[in-house]
Amino acid sequence: MDVKTLYTLVAVADRGSFGEAGKVIGLSLSAVSMQMAALEEELGIVLFDRSRRPPVLTASGLSLIHRARDLIAHWESLSESLKREAAGGVLKLGAVHTSVSGLLPLALKRLQQQGQGIEIRLTVGLTHELEMAVYHRQIDVALVTEPEICRGELEFTPFFDEPFVVIAHKSAVGDTDQEILENNPYVRFNRLARVARIINDEIARRGLRVESTMEIDSLDGVVAMVANGLGVSVVPARGVTNEFPASIRKLPFGDPPLTRRLGILVPRDNPRTHFSQALLDALREVSSPATTRGALPAKPRGKASDSRARRA
Repeated sequence: MDVKTLYTLVAVADRGSFGEAGKVIGLSLSAVSMQMAALEEELGIVLFDRSRRPPVLTASGLSLIHRARDLIAHWESLSESLKREAAGGVLKLGAVHTSVSGLLPLALKRLQQQGQGIEIRLTVGLTHELEMAVYHRQIDVALVTEPEICRGELEFTPFFDEPFVVIAHKSAVGDTDQEILENNPYVRFNRLARVARIINDEIARRGLRVESTMEIDSLDGVVAMVANGLGVSVVPARGVTNEFPASIRKLPFGDPPLTRRLGILVPRDNPRTHFSQALLDALREVSSPATTRGALPAKPRGKASDSRARRA
């Protein structure tokens, strides 16, 4: 076994297939396949489950990947002249709709500025859809609301508690969140979305009487309707510049505000964990200027508000 073979093995793990690995290291598909078969024979272990397309790493393969990365790092540390350009890798990323127009672009920009060399393949969906996609290894990582029940094979790591706000056209009737919601048509999120369930549960808990006139499956759609005076709504406050049009006024939803917990969901045996960690670090850095890197914002105090934060 030589270091070139280890580079090939890591490229397969990072790119997701023999063919994609070959493209970045200058080998044909058959050459990559032969190298991996020879490595398996030399070590006497099965590294890839070839019954799946593309082949996926076995438990033994995952274990070897981590050791291979360490060996390559030591090899490259011997001399600057031995270093190679990083081939980068593919990260199949899923994200809820609300994050795509909020924190995610800022985090991806941060990764790009850091020169991480990660090719992002983004899928947008509802939290429960993305959970299943991670579970079935269709994507590597998902940016989602905290799962209600997390499967043992998956790991959720939070990075931000995002507050909710009531949004209304400047002409809407009412001065408090309750007055605005009860005296104007209500625009709700798609009821299948977890963010909608969080909001609806809080509306029910507070006994608010709202009259729903529209149900929309995207944050941008909800904001557009409110901006044009067609109703009011409750949405996550994404904390980005020019978050809402000038025609919209906003105020906290509840005192203290209701929050939802955002984080990344990954398989526990993900071979591209280092890419997921880089994404998590970037999300923590951009999530809030007032948040210390790696820490979550302070939770609302009080027994009732604590229970609401856990549901979010």
